[in-house]
Amino acid sequence: KATVSVLYCNKGVTEMSDDGELQPAGYQQLTDEDPSPSPPASPEPEVRSPEQKELLKKKLVRFYSQYNPTMLEGDHIDKMIELKVSDEVLFRKLFEKYVHETESSDDDYQEHPQLVGDEPKKKVFKKRTVRPKGGHTLAKKYSGYTMALLIPVSITMLIVVWAVTNFTPISEVSEHQPLLLSYHEKSTDSGGTKFAGALRNALIIVGFFVLVTTIMFLLYKYRCMKVIAGWLITSSAMILYLMGWIWFDLFCVKYQIPYDSISCAIIMWNFGTVGVICIYFRGHPKMTQAYLIATSSIMAWFLSRLPPYTTFVLLVAVALYDIAAVLCPKGPLKALVEESQKRDETIPGLIYESKSYKLGLGDFVFYSVLVGRAAVYDYLTWVTCFLAVLTGLCTTLCCLGFFKRALPALPISILLGVATYFTTRYLLVPYATRITVLGVYI
Repeated sequence: KATVSVLYCNKGVTEMSDDGELQPAGYQQLTDEDPSPSPPASPEPEVRSPEQKELLKKKLVRFYSQYNPTMLEGDHIDKMIELKVSDEVLFRKLFEKYVHETESSDDDYQEHPQLVGDEPKKKVFKKRTVRPKGGHTLAKKYSGYTMALLIPVSITMLIVVWAVTNFTPISEVSEHQPLLLSYHEKSTDSGGTKFAGALRNALIIVGFFVLVTTIMFLLYKYRCMKVIAGWLITSSAMILYLMGWIWFDLFCVKYQIPYDSISCAIIMWNFGTVGVICIYFRGHPKMTQAYLIATSSIMAWFLSRLPPYTTFVLLVAVALYDIAAVLCPKGPLKALVEESQKRDETIPGLIYESKSYKLGLGDFVFYSVLVGRAAVYDYLTWVTCFLAVLTGLCTTLCCLGFFKRALPALPISILLGVATYFTTRYLLVPYATRITVLGVYI
């Protein structure tokens, strides 16, 4: 990203020079060889020539690259170029909106000559790079954006690990599967039979995802917004009321807490109702984020109870589907994103928003399913998978900043996590166990 150097004035306005730097409007920097100030520049015409538009576009790209990269998406810059205002006024407004105040002194900053009386002051303008208060750099700003997304993802995965450790042993007393599957794994089946059955289960589930996404796109395209709202609210209510009730019951069983049906109904009614209101209507942002994390955790725990072969084949299949749905020209998710951008609206669905990034709850769920399944095996396996998922998510965010377009969030994290799971389980854990038994210390 380009860094914008600024020639700044206390009360003045600035404009960019041809080499991309900002300087006081109408004045050039004075040197020892040229002690006299240059005359004020005449204001730009309202209608810009193609060359002026191209130059202004480069200046805007450099400005937004430093202060608000999200504005580089879409046609925002093209619309600003068509505004009937001078570059001076345009950049005055941009600096007022985006540039933080900096500590200044009379030695470093000079008043703009056009704003302080009839006679322009003959002072040397010193070059100074604008830095936000507290010394924050662009790298720190983006690290803050990344951490704002990594923290909720980490919390969701840790909650699922805790639930797998405490709830799964209790729930496995029942042989009921979380989903209706066409094939149920048996310990007596061969590896080939299990893989073929798991592949059939995964294809059916992914096919269901394709159908649901296509229906969502058609409803959104033809503006059936009330149907979409009802669909999403009903889905969230079922997760919070019914699946939340199961979690509450398992929690009380685990920690031997007595309760009655009436008390449980009152508690879950309040829990579910507040959740639906916060997610879809109005609520404190922290409460909304907490309920989105809770929804993801409950769903991920239920899916982590799928049979082992089906779990891993499903994870890989969903990651491949995510690539096709987002990047293919006719992909359903790509079409949904383009339609929302055309309308300048938010994509309908359960989406976690964190500063400049948005991540669907489905991504939260499948990240946590992978780590939850690893937690069934042992501690070392789920820790390495946890770190692999976060590494993949950071890589995806880096790619997002590079390509400047919507990208699938699952493939890198899921494929890296699955590879880490098998490497840890079949190579690292046996190796660590062996050297421990032999008393070898490295």
